[in-house]
Amino acid sequence: MSDHSPNAQAALFNFETVCDLRGLRNFLSRYEQDILRAIELPAVHSAYWYANRGQFKELMALDAELSENEAIAPFAEASLAVGREHLRMLKPMYDQRMMQRFRKCVVAGEARGWNPVVFGMFLSIHSVPVREGLLQFGRQIWSGFINGAQEEHGLKSSECSELLSEFLDRLPGWIEGVVSQPASEPGTVRVAFN
Repeated sequence: MSDHSPNAQAALFNFETVCDLRGLRNFLSRYEQDILRAIELPAVHSAYWYANRGQFKELMALDAELSENEAIAPFAEASLAVGREHLRMLKPMYDQRMMQRFRKCVVAGEARGWNPVVFGMFLSIHSVPVREGLLQFGRQIWSGFINGAQEEHGLKSSECSELLSEFLDRLPGWIEGVVSQPASEPGTVRVAFN
């Protein structure tokens, strides 16, 4: 039986312990299985549809749900920093009432501003097709981790490029699994809270 405590999750997903290609591959595989596929892609998808339909309460609930999810706690600081930076960059979009309202809630501390939520809203506002947007999201995640490890540990560029291609090649299948869910549950986060 696995330990799902916050400390166990943090130990499983300590990017600081990655120091070689094998460690990076293991980290990315765990992240792909437990975070990207199970939480982030469905959350982006849900946020996209909630924003399309003007369902602000649902967006707020999704943001709160992510905040309560211990599985992504090790990545909260980075996700929130990226989400809030996107919100800051989108601040001039005064005509986007939902985005402005969400930004105000984040500033007031009523929402946290998780990256998957903000990214899904961004896709909706810019009418980016959801599959294309989810590919873009996954590419950013994988590139960030792989480039960070390459710079930090001097990993070979060719090996890192191969690893990136390997994980990107799997993305369309995972994305199809998310977008093919019944319309009554557009990308809802399916992770049980412990």
